[in-house]
Amino acid sequence: MSNRFEDAVQDTQDQEAPEGTEDAAKEALGETEGDTTRLNVRVPTPLYERFKDKVDSEGRTMTWVVLQAIREYLQ
Repeated sequence: MSNRFEDAVQDTQDQEAPEGTEDAAKEALGETEGDTTRLNVRVPTPLYERFKDKVDSEGRTMTWVVLQAIREYLQ
């Protein structure tokens, strides 16, 4: 016997990602620019929580926003 949650998870797993999703994910993670290096930064917890809430509400990733900020800083 299955439940609705398990059915919903299975339905999601059975779906194919829309065309271009993989490329968009790579772009969002900066993987189209070559090799990557992990950057660890200490951030005050309240600032981190506000940042996470904002990127979540915008449908973005923290990685994407940080990479954009670095790119803008370097210009």
